[in-house]
Amino acid sequence: MKVNPENFVIDEGLCLNYKSFFISGNDEAYIFALMNLLVKNFLNNGFVKKTLADGDNAGPDLFKLKSKYVYVCEKYLDNSSVEEIEKNKDILIFSEKSSAKNKSIKKFFSKSKERVLLECYELDQVRKKIILDGFVKRHGLFFEKNIYWFLLGLLDNSYAILEKELEKILLLENKNNTIELASALNMDRLTDANKFFFKLHLSKGDVTSFLNSSINSLSDFYSYFSYFKIYSLLLFESRNKSEFENKIPKYLFREKQSLLSLFDSLNENKKNLLSSLVFKTERLVRKNPSLFKPLFFRFVLNYKKIIS
Repeated sequence: MKVNPENFVIDEGLCLNYKSFFISGNDEAYIFALMNLLVKNFLNNGFVKKTLADGDNAGPDLFKLKSKYVYVCEKYLDNSSVEEIEKNKDILIFSEKSSAKNKSIKKFFSKSKERVLLECYELDQVRKKIILDGFVKRHGLFFEKNIYWFLLGLLDNSYAILEKELEKILLLENKNNTIELASALNMDRLTDANKFFFKLHLSKGDVTSFLNSSINSLSDFYSYFSYFKIYSLLLFESRNKSEFENKIPKYLFREKQSLLSLFDSLNENKKNLLSSLVFKTERLVRKNPSLFKPLFFRFVLNYKKIIS
């Protein structure tokens, strides 16, 4: 059967319910990481790893005794060999990037309830949420509601990177601090999403044109919106200009003066309006994710209007 690979990421014991695994997709780093995770889980449950190179077979082993094997295949054997391995109560794991050549293999694995097809692609917001929820539960963490959604938006869409990001979060003393989270996730360079915050002085037409070409998925929304939230919270939470200046990340040395000027231009009323706009937009997108594009358009234009 076809199963979301994220289910195996968050539940180590799930692999014991199946006999054979085909890991495919187009994210090779995710495929490799998932294969290693599955092998590790089987080893932890008493299996012995055996690698089958091209030309090898998984025939009877006179020295097997009571050991159970998890076979890692470098090249697919054939369907009958897979069935033979399953009959011996051993496990087979085969991984290969998706192609037209392995469609029949995918079909063989997906039509059986005892075999699993796992397809690894770039993570979307829903799949990242599954992994984040599992991470939070496994480590007994607590994130304030707004911080949780903020973090979800920051996490990378690549599983290999996201896995490292979660490891860094465990080391943070205050996991509910937005600046610490942003710093831990290596937001130390000006990406296109980051730069956009500093382009709000452009004409409405230029801003709209940029949004039309750049915001094409929910992941795009969260990527761009996250920076608005980071800088807005810096503005809201600073009691005076000196405190605000000390909080500005060092990598924004070229943008520092524009941030200080923005701080000077905001009175309490404008701060309240921006705060309401940020959190209202976040709630609306969570409730209506399919409307991410028009909601972000409206958010940016209203944000631009308030700070002008």
